[in-house]
Amino acid sequence: MKSKRFEKYFVEVIKNHRTGFFATVVKFFLRIFSWCFQSVVVMRNWAFDRGWLRRFYPPVPLVISVGNIVAGGTGKTPVTLMLAKEFSPLMNLAILSRGYRSNSERSSAPIWLSKGDGPMHPASFCGDEPFLLANNLPKSFVIVGKDRHKASIMAAKAGAKMIIMDDGMQHRHLARDFEIVVMNARDLFGQGYFLPRGFLRERRSSLGRADLIVLNHAENMEIFDQCRAQIVQYSKAPIVGMQMQVVGVFDFKGEKVESLQGKRVGIFCSIAYPEYFENTVKNEGAEIISKHILADHQHFDLHALDIFAHNCLKQGVEILLCTEKDKVKFTDSFQLCLPAAWLQIELKIQKGEEEWQSFIASAKDRVEKCV
Repeated sequence: MKSKRFEKYFVEVIKNHRTGFFATVVKFFLRIFSWCFQSVVVMRNWAFDRGWLRRFYPPVPLVISVGNIVAGGTGKTPVTLMLAKEFSPLMNLAILSRGYRSNSERSSAPIWLSKGDGPMHPASFCGDEPFLLANNLPKSFVIVGKDRHKASIMAAKAGAKMIIMDDGMQHRHLARDFEIVVMNARDLFGQGYFLPRGFLRERRSSLGRADLIVLNHAENMEIFDQCRAQIVQYSKAPIVGMQMQVVGVFDFKGEKVESLQGKRVGIFCSIAYPEYFENTVKNEGAEIISKHILADHQHFDLHALDIFAHNCLKQGVEILLCTEKDKVKFTDSFQLCLPAAWLQIELKIQKGEEEWQSFIASAKDRVEKCV
């Protein structure tokens, strides 16, 4: 737990939510480490670009990578889900996910999460994001593990005609036909520094590898145009602007909650940008009374959550809310002193519908030519 508190503190420093002398000293040392990380990234990409590091070509007609140039919070998983829904009715599709910070990631070999009939393991074992994908794409294959090479062979042997690599941009050992880069309109370049001083995992020039750029949180045309003006300096790829929208609120038994308008709520989540979830809840008309926020991918302590729920009850909270990514961490028997619900959120294209459809058509054409 101490490591999680340290991580949360460092994230707050990076986002400039912490100020003062000590925070300034921490930033100085993080900057030194970021120079080291940047050097390794630059040399690695340089070797790949010149063919000095070998790549494996999976034996399937189509491979699409969905990734980003920063760490966390851009919305890769919703884009992966949206992309998979375009293809899953047409062909056998496999999603390869690392299962970040899960037991599956530490396994020596990739693990089947779904063979086309929904999740076979709990989120606590395979990770929240791959479980969410398997749950929403019951007819698709989902394989979890850090070895994308072995995972791609497993997918091909199972009959997959298409592979989607979730968070695949940095996994260049596995060749891909198309590269989708997902960016956050509210923080395009991860505070402007490489990890660990900022959130950058790649140089901005790496956007030149993209075949399509998805700009999340593009709430209006002004924001889209401002971001586009910065992106086109590094990439000629078409840009699609998207925004999260709430399509439903459901309790933990699956029953729909009709409205949050005017309700006093408590929220709990473990995501990269909890402030985005807060804004979403407020936009639904709810009043946030209390919050229980953990670091991204952190598992909830049920005792601490129970204490939070009882404190919320004393403050007159009517319902507790979390994200879908957090909801999958709990079993069906999960129960608190207050009713709990989760928000189902989907991406909506704000700008670039034609560019999105053109990309989908190009990908489908490639499959048809190879089959």
